[in-house]
Amino acid sequence: MNLGACGKYPGMEDDMERRKGINNDDLKKRNRGLILQLIAAGEANTRMSLTRKSGLTKMSVTNIIDEFLEKNLVHEGEKEYQEVQGRNPATLEISPKAPKIIGLLINREYLAAVLCDFQLHVQKKKRISFSKDAKEMFLPHIFELVDEMLAGEENVLGIGVASIGPLDVEKGVILNPPRFHGIKNVQIKDILQEKYGFPVFLDHPYNSAARAEKLFGYGRNVSSFAFVGITNGIGAGIYVDGKILQSPGGLGSELGHMSIDYHGIQCECGNRGCVENYASVNVICDKAEAALGRKVDFAECCALYREPAIDRILSDAVEKLCVCLVSVVNLINPEVIFMGHESVELPDCYMERMEQIINERKLSTEYSKVRVMKASFGKEQQLVGAVCNVLNPLFSGKMLL
Repeated sequence: MNLGACGKYPGMEDDMERRKGINNDDLKKRNRGLILQLIAAGEANTRMSLTRKSGLTKMSVTNIIDEFLEKNLVHEGEKEYQEVQGRNPATLEISPKAPKIIGLLINREYLAAVLCDFQLHVQKKKRISFSKDAKEMFLPHIFELVDEMLAGEENVLGIGVASIGPLDVEKGVILNPPRFHGIKNVQIKDILQEKYGFPVFLDHPYNSAARAEKLFGYGRNVSSFAFVGITNGIGAGIYVDGKILQSPGGLGSELGHMSIDYHGIQCECGNRGCVENYASVNVICDKAEAALGRKVDFAECCALYREPAIDRILSDAVEKLCVCLVSVVNLINPEVIFMGHESVELPDCYMERMEQIINERKLSTEYSKVRVMKASFGKEQQLVGAVCNVLNPLFSGKMLL
């Protein structure tokens, strides 16, 4: 087996995790996280349904709920009517007094922040676009956004950050993103933790978006899926067998730099034929502008899909994107491909066309069908995904309340 420089091989951490024993304290934390997740995601809202869904004993569920009630994490709502004889059980809801979470999105064009509860309900949000002094104002703008989210909030659990990469996810560092105003080597995790005193969790926007889909979207009951986001680039967050695909070095899945033509367009990454040179938002809008003789944004372009020239442009982009996605499907065998970011503007006929092409061309055509559907949170998925970078360790029992 080929070991890396540190004597590790890819996936070693997962192997070690599977072999590691679970002591009573760890098990208790996981059980508490599971019950909190079931309530927050709306999958179970009574003690009886929590017992069925979690597989825990009635006594264990009762003890956990009593603890949550005491800590104001949940409260009892209206009684749930049941037709059979007996007492109607009280429903359990996330308490308004439970902690809130701040999500911070960092991309090339703007910064955004959101304050959410455990159910991913947005309490407030704000966005700041970059200007010419982007490098100098980067941290001041971040502090301004976080300060605004904190205004009037005394109970905050943590800050989740979704940032363009490359990143060192484990150390919490934004390394050297290309075309990012000269901003590089930012110790964003340490900076925010030192200033605000909250735990901070960093990941890529596409992984963050996939995490939101897994915890609260249609992906809750899907073991393996790909979240594909289309903006001025194309990226992916991938779940395989219930776990997010994360490289040991913390690099994201650069789907947009998968080549679909080795004789194709020269990409700035050094490769040829990268799919984002054919199917990204800016490429599509440039072609639409040439066809219409005026500037259009992606939403307007999609609204004009009945125009023959626009239909040809969108169909060509979909066709080329599918060349890439068929390879992804053959590699990881996802059950669903969730299309997010700007691609939620695409009319349904193009989603249906993508699903048709992928299922016609993938290797195991007769054994399973891959669904293609729009992501659950539209254009906000990256932002609420940043919040899920905190909720994920909370629900998996790795954070204490």
